[in-house]
Amino acid sequence: MRIGDFARLGNVSVRTLRFYDQTGLLAAKQVDVNTGYRRYDVQQLTDLRQIRVFQDLGFSLSQIRTVLRRELPSSQLRALMEERRSEIKRQVREDVARLARIERLCAFGQASVFPAPITLQETNATWIVSLLEKLQRYEQAEEMFQELERKVPAHLLTAQRSAFWHACELDGGSIDCEVVRFLKQPISRIRGMRVYRIPAATVASAFHCGSDETIGESYKQLNSWLASSDLRLQRGPKREIYWLESNAKNRMQAVTEIQYPVTRVAVKRGRAA
Repeated sequence: MRIGDFARLGNVSVRTLRFYDQTGLLAAKQVDVNTGYRRYDVQQLTDLRQIRVFQDLGFSLSQIRTVLRRELPSSQLRALMEERRSEIKRQVREDVARLARIERLCAFGQASVFPAPITLQETNATWIVSLLEKLQRYEQAEEMFQELERKVPAHLLTAQRSAFWHACELDGGSIDCEVVRFLKQPISRIRGMRVYRIPAATVASAFHCGSDETIGESYKQLNSWLASSDLRLQRGPKREIYWLESNAKNRMQAVTEIQYPVTRVAVKRGRAA
């Protein structure tokens, strides 16, 4: 049977059949060495329909190739189906959470502060030097930075300042602030300072562009984003990285990255009957 006739019977395009042949999914029964014309047998329609069914279920080409090349026992085929079912359920949960975030973004259409873009990031393990104190006002963090920077040589520090907030005013108590400078290399302990290596982590990250007066909106958006996801906060402080600090002339030019260390919530599976 010529490729065009076989394509019409299988309700696919000739281009699709050529692709299946090139990728080893469904090879033509015969290929004319002179003309390159492909010919198929009617019996191959069964394989073609299997390919289309598995593609519709979202299986990869390599998975379909495995199924077609090996006569898998029903137990292995069932395991493959259950694995794909789990993948689809996870994707549905992610899509539902993504839809909720889109709905919130649309709801902010008339807001004066546009929602901060939020992403998941993987941070590396890093050496830091820090100073931890209880504050009465957030502005006192600047004095802590100055004290730290007097004691640590500048050539050992990276450019960005950071702060870890162990407790804030909204938590109902004092402000526990740990001002942080990232180190280019480990250093000896400095009296009154903490020198340690923070581990790698998965963080929900939001960039806030603007002054401290409006950063609360970015925190609200990040909290709402987390609430609609399958992520949960890990124990530990919230982080701020000051990529561009405000100045007296233009406080709106500040760029602050907010980071929440997070972990994905494990889905409980019911016991089979």
